[in-house]
Amino acid sequence: MRKSYRLWILVLVATVTFTVVCSEDLEVPDPTYVPFPFTVVDGDEKEVTFNAPPERIVSFDSAVVEILFAIGEGHRVVGTHNFVDYPPESVDIPKLGSSFSINLEATVALKPDLVFVFSDQFHSDLERVDLNVFYQKTLTDDFMKVADRIRMWGRITGSVDRAQHVAEEFESRILEIEEIMESVDQGLRIFQDEGELWTPGPDTLVGKVFKLLKLDNIAYDISGYKQLSPEIVVDRDPELIIAQYGDNISDNETFKDMSAVKNGRVMVPRSNSLSVAGPRFVEGIEDIAKWAYPELFK
Repeated sequence: MRKSYRLWILVLVATVTFTVVCSEDLEVPDPTYVPFPFTVVDGDEKEVTFNAPPERIVSFDSAVVEILFAIGEGHRVVGTHNFVDYPPESVDIPKLGSSFSINLEATVALKPDLVFVFSDQFHSDLERVDLNVFYQKTLTDDFMKVADRIRMWGRITGSVDRAQHVAEEFESRILEIEEIMESVDQGLRIFQDEGELWTPGPDTLVGKVFKLLKLDNIAYDISGYKQLSPEIVVDRDPELIIAQYGDNISDNETFKDMSAVKNGRVMVPRSNSLSVAGPRFVEGIEDIAKWAYPELFK
């Protein structure tokens, strides 16, 4: 009898100990957490409430398409604009015109329960045909807000955990770049050619990337995107050139004496990741970092 009693005590102690250890190691779900309704403020400063995940989404925005696929919710996208080319799965999604020239009839025919737009140009037209419209402006001032957008779409679709993982990875890669850049005082003079010498100013997302990487943007005196004259580009003599859509500079006699051309530092990106404020944006930052500081970024 005593042996049985002692054995029972040992089992009880072991069980309690195991339970305590597990409770410390495992994250217990919050029983009060309810994913819906979820309310977000749109581009018109109005509250939009989601009572359930939208099943059929038309997105006239590349970033949202990329976010949805990244968080495992790409199957919800039933239509988008003509210029979406990533991820590869998006090729088969019906294309409904550009963001500024919407095929309204084709959009209605897809029977979406949510239409996302980054411009309010067609907001009223879409609502007039009884479509549920969500409008938010494209990010232009802070690329760290990409992580917030990822989390937001996680809430909208119910994919909260996956979105949190993608957002945290985005943030951690930016943090790693920031830490490496602490050892740099001043970087190269840089010019980004978007075609025909159109270039981003300091107040754009790309301009903020240059600031993060301590690169000296030669378009320091413009706002948004503007076209510089060949004379200004030559006079400001960039040491690194990002030829976003192909190198039309290196073989141009006008630019032959610029530092970037003479030193073979005209770079063509491997993708359009810096043109889309989605999860891949950080890849574009990393590419520029490797070009500008090959000794720091491997």
